[in-house]
Amino acid sequence: IALSIVVIIIAGMVFLNNKRTADNEKAAVELSKIKDIYGSGNYQQAINGDSLGISKGLQNLVNEYGSTETGQAAKIMLANSYYNLRDFDNAEKYYKDYSGGNKLLEVASDAGEASVSEAKGNYEQAAKQFEKAANMDKSNPFVDQYLYYAAKNYYRANNYSESKKMLDKLKSEFPKSKYNLESEKFKVSLSQ
Repeated sequence: IALSIVVIIIAGMVFLNNKRTADNEKAAVELSKIKDIYGSGNYQQAINGDSLGISKGLQNLVNEYGSTETGQAAKIMLANSYYNLRDFDNAEKYYKDYSGGNKLLEVASDAGEASVSEAKGNYEQAAKQFEKAANMDKSNPFVDQYLYYAAKNYYRANNYSESKKMLDKLKSEFPKSKYNLESEKFKVSLSQ
């Protein structure tokens, strides 16, 4: 009996792994149909799909394959689409729901949440989220941008000491960043 149970468990694990792989491949095919629509800035069509039925849209992809890695990538694209349509509540929902294993997308998810907080006027929260995104993965190419956005939002929240701290970190860790020039207007205000 114990051997039968072990065989059933192993067979179930193999079946689930094969299904997950197949679902990820199906999701990748569907996502490839959406990328050009998304890339052209037609966010509503990217969300809902096209009228010809060629693309079912990001919402459908996330609903059907959201547990796969490709489905998780689609979730970030869905959140970005909602953000660009100024539907901040749905954008926030999908940024927060990201649970994939891709570190770059995890950082993008946190930065997306920060952008939503900023758009809603929650500057202190946005600053903390941008700071978190900046500290998650030092190899991320947007760390300097996130530090700048953290500084800008701390400034807007009247938290000048944290704003200065972020600007100092930006200057010391990224001396050639274009955001150092952008940050000069905050530094002038902070030094007065």
